[in-house]
Amino acid sequence: MIKDEELERFLRYVKIDTQSNPISTRTPSEEKELNLSKLLLEELKELGIEGEIDEYGRLYAFLPGEESWPIIGLNSHVDTATELSGANVKPQIHENYKGENIQLNEEVSLSPQQFPKLLNHIGDTLITTDGTTLLGGDDKAGIAIIMSSLARLKKIKRHAPVAILFTPDEEIGRGPEHFNREKFKASWAYTVDGDAPTNLDYENFNGAHADIEIKGLAIHPGEAKGKLINALTLASIYDASLPNERPETTEGYEGFYFLQELNGSSESCSLHYIIRDHSSTKIEEHKKIMEEKVTELKVRYPKAEIGIEIRDDYKNMAEVLKDDPRALIHARKAFESLKMEAKSTPIRGGTDGATFSFLGCPTPNLGTGSYNHHGRYEYLSLRDFKKMIDLVTAILILEPEK
Repeated sequence: MIKDEELERFLRYVKIDTQSNPISTRTPSEEKELNLSKLLLEELKELGIEGEIDEYGRLYAFLPGEESWPIIGLNSHVDTATELSGANVKPQIHENYKGENIQLNEEVSLSPQQFPKLLNHIGDTLITTDGTTLLGGDDKAGIAIIMSSLARLKKIKRHAPVAILFTPDEEIGRGPEHFNREKFKASWAYTVDGDAPTNLDYENFNGAHADIEIKGLAIHPGEAKGKLINALTLASIYDASLPNERPETTEGYEGFYFLQELNGSSESCSLHYIIRDHSSTKIEEHKKIMEEKVTELKVRYPKAEIGIEIRDDYKNMAEVLKDDPRALIHARKAFESLKMEAKSTPIRGGTDGATFSFLGCPTPNLGTGSYNHHGRYEYLSLRDFKKMIDLVTAILILEPEK
């Protein structure tokens, strides 16, 4: 078994259950998220870095540096996704990967046939789950990278002042809530919450969500002819009426409609959609189409009660970064200093950094070296994880242009 302090940090974090709760109304959504935040606060103090957890569960900390340099921010989120359990995580370490199937348990294997990117990691050390839970690399890998980079700074005399922020509830879209710009003093920042170490991403989806309520008329199916209005049938008709622009049929800059939840019975049901597009014009078109399709359904079934509510979630941070590219310019120089390639691809999702950017802190997204997020096939590449610690450290010690 390999011994590595930076890897041990990651393994320590993933064993703490911090799964957020989308139906909770409290902040943070689950008290257990604070278990990791409190540990991080103690570890920061051991590094000589003062911080605090505010009343909303946000951990802010600050490391002084060269006073004439801009303050650089780093942020990640403590919570894990909701698709699979984040409790009782049992990470497994696979050294010197040779391209074979990785047996996670008797029934589940991680296969390069299903996930070809695995073949990029020949000779690497991979950390996986036991096939029953999330690993939590999203975003505990990001947290471990930030903490490891800060630990490295103890041995380096000249570095930027660093603002640190760890948020709860990012996975349920509430990470940027209660963001305190005055406490987070960064001139610009980086969200460490991607996958490949080549990531330097500054384009993300515009995001919105739609909630639809359908009330039909329930009656015994034996007496239903001409009387029953099946809310579930109307829900399926509505979903089929939308354009075939779904996550499973789109890529790159293409937007989509995603039916994320359907709950209810033949009498009444609710549908929850997320709506995404990189273009601010096109997402407005998506929202208009959804409203029009509700109107058409109401005309077709006048005895049913059908309502829709659409709300915006976040915007494409490219609007901010194109006018203030300092974070991108500085990061690219750090990439160059390590002879690493920087690639910018459209993020097919959201990021806390998008909202931070519109609140006055331009915040592009960096990778973590973890892959296959939100499922049992998640894994961490130790090689890529180490590259990211090198990169974040380089960002902090590189003197910015005047």
